[in-house]
Amino acid sequence: MYLKSYIFESMRILLLPFSFLYGIIVRLRNFLFDIGVLKQQSFRSFVINVGNLSAGGTGKSPHVIYLIGLLKNKYKVAVLSRGYGRSSKGFKWVKPESSSIQVGDEPLQYVNLFNDIHAAVCESRVEGINQIEKESECEIVLLDDAFQHRYVKPDFNILITDYSDLFYNDQLLPAGRLREPKSGVKRADVVIVSKSPENISQELKNQITNKISGYGIKQTMFSYMRYGDTMKFGSGEKMPIAYLRNCDVIIVAGIAKPKPLIDFVNENAKSITEFIFKDHHQFTSGEIIKIKESYQAIVAKNNGAVVVLTTRKDWMRLNSSELKHLHQTLPIAVLDIEVCFNQSITNSLVDLIEHAINQKSN
Repeated sequence: MYLKSYIFESMRILLLPFSFLYGIIVRLRNFLFDIGVLKQQSFRSFVINVGNLSAGGTGKSPHVIYLIGLLKNKYKVAVLSRGYGRSSKGFKWVKPESSSIQVGDEPLQYVNLFNDIHAAVCESRVEGINQIEKESECEIVLLDDAFQHRYVKPDFNILITDYSDLFYNDQLLPAGRLREPKSGVKRADVVIVSKSPENISQELKNQITNKISGYGIKQTMFSYMRYGDTMKFGSGEKMPIAYLRNCDVIIVAGIAKPKPLIDFVNENAKSITEFIFKDHHQFTSGEIIKIKESYQAIVAKNNGAVVVLTTRKDWMRLNSSELKHLHQTLPIAVLDIEVCFNQSITNSLVDLIEHAINQKSN
């Protein structure tokens, strides 16, 4: 363990000169935006950006889902994403029947969870918002992961930082995971510390808040992730999580940080077998066949209940027209994850957004 840590730290030190050069380029770019040489565009719609300083894994998508649920009953909401990992190019509307290969897994899960919103993908957020406004009557556009896409001038900027990997403890790429210098956080209207412990102490919250406020941030909030009380099978049947107590579970996941999922299932299942892939992994027929073989081997050995458990984001890729015929006989259950705040914090977030909306309309 010590040797691994030593090698990792040594590599970070060797990469610091490259991080320094990268930082010069990013600082120059941000400076050109700040002084108006590079132009930002404002829009008729109220634009909320949900992003981060780090490269992936902070929980942006669950927070976008949380915001959709918060806003959709009062406003006409559209979500715009780049559509990471998609094979298509340019602007494309996302439909429930779309393929994750064409539009990306995260945008696809938005329209599968909410049938009363619009969602689209486009590499250029400016072009994407223009097209959304041209073809729909949206009032709010939620930008998924566009903190560094500065050609758009958002009306409300939400920056998310992972509790276990806070931005102020990190370094610039490639020595660290930061996409831009820590000073970039000052563009945020609110910083959300995601994946924090549900029972985090007030003392620890104050310590983190004080450090973040040193970057000019007035609003810091804490969220935690909670797995649903039920899981939904591909057949449509719902079962309580307690059902897993007597099951051997095969976890199939291609997400950025699978450890919390693995730990949760470990606490709730009789045994687990893991099929873990990189984030946004596009599953192949060969991998599905291996999962089926593992399922059949466990059933033959234990002669008990076996569940193949996956996340909703992974289900968007697993349930493609190319693969669904291969796993139709498997008992695949989808486990949802949700963002939680305490009540006072939730009201604060709503109040902040609605205050900014009123300011723009006035």
